[in-house]
Formats: sequence, C-alpha cells, structure tokens
Amino acid sequence: MREPSQQTLITAVFEAAQRATESITHLVPDLDRARTEYALASVLLEEAWVSGR
Repeated sequence: MREPSQQTLITAVFEAAQRATESITHLVPDLDRARTEYALASVLLEEAWVSGR
C-alpha cells in the first residue's frame, strides 16, 4: 500500500479535526473553535507521525 503524501495527510487531518471540532463545540459551545481545531489537528498529526516511525 502506498503511503499518502504529506499534503494529503495534512489535509485529511485538518478535515477530521474540523468535523471533530463541530461535534465538540456543539456539546461545549464556549470552546474557542480555532484553538480546538488546531489542538485536535496537532494531536492527529503527532499520532500519524508516531505510527509512521
């Protein structure tokens, strides 16, 4: 199986983070959306990096 390009991975991570942010901020409306999305994307990218090692 071919590994995704870095850009493909980053795009997929930010799309997943955006969907997760929608769910989380629906439950906790006081969260800062931009910070929440960035935090989620950071965790997902780190997990992708660790699993790829």
